[in-house]
Amino acid sequence: MLTDQGHRLLRLLLSDPSVGPRAAGEALDLSEAELDRALDQLSRTGLVRRLGGHGEVVTLSPDAVLARMVALQEEAAGECLAELERARTTLSVLSASLMRLRTDGEQPSLASRLVGQREISVALEGAATQARTEVLSMHPGSPLPHTMLKDSMKRNREVIDRGVTMRSIHLSTMLKVPHGRAHLEELQEAGAQVRVASVLPFRLIVVDRVVAYVPAGTADTDPDANPDAITALEVRDPDMLALFVSVFEFCWVHGATASAAVAPNADTADEDLDSRELSLVRMLSQGMKDDAIARSLGISSRTLRRIMTDLMRKLKADSRFQAGAHAAARGWLDV
Repeated sequence: MLTDQGHRLLRLLLSDPSVGPRAAGEALDLSEAELDRALDQLSRTGLVRRLGGHGEVVTLSPDAVLARMVALQEEAAGECLAELERARTTLSVLSASLMRLRTDGEQPSLASRLVGQREISVALEGAATQARTEVLSMHPGSPLPHTMLKDSMKRNREVIDRGVTMRSIHLSTMLKVPHGRAHLEELQEAGAQVRVASVLPFRLIVVDRVVAYVPAGTADTDPDANPDAITALEVRDPDMLALFVSVFEFCWVHGATASAAVAPNADTADEDLDSRELSLVRMLSQGMKDDAIARSLGISSRTLRRIMTDLMRKLKADSRFQAGAHAAARGWLDV
């Protein structure tokens, strides 16, 4: 780009083409060395022509100078954008490297316990800020309150807007709650990939496949739990991360897209079970308690009892044992 002396010299030559370079230099109070440097700069940028190498200086027409200056500005802007992109790519690699260095160099931090909702939130905010490539998440339990989903959506948009891929699995009960369904629709509109499942094993967040967050106790699934009693694990162990990703991918493959998922069909024949009822049958066959089943399905104990009543009727069973036997006879427990 031109120096101040170069701009002043060019303006004078354009305003009065009859003025020669030497006279222009004297008018601008430039030394001979300063004048030669300014002329060399104008010549290198193509704003003037020097005949015979360093001979007579020819000033271009105003139209030609304008076109050349526009081209120079475009070149400079392009180089700035390219430099910004190079810096962004380098910083992205640096961020990922720093997270991996923490994993490789600090063995005690391969699994850290986070205590209290505030400490967990700070850790999640930090991980979201550092996310550069991918965020995977599973969300079992009852749909969160509207205000919490709104705060979560703000963080999700910031991550997605940076070009980070986001895949999220939620319980199908989210579609039965107006603000839950709206949250999933907003996630999809923002660019996230969303699926739903009738049951999920545990809450999980994986960032760039270098750090994961999972609950460390049952308080995470208890809506009445003291926020200070909630605990989580921040996991950086590569083997554990690979396991978590495998669990997520299994749930992802067996999930349904939020747009394709529908509520149970009231016209379904009595002998057919919907996905939630099938999950309930399988959990019963594994000996799970009612409280654990309700948490896994994201429903209340009262709703579970109602579903159990309908399930017994469909299976024409008088007891849970008989219901399990009928389900096994139909091959539903082998799916």
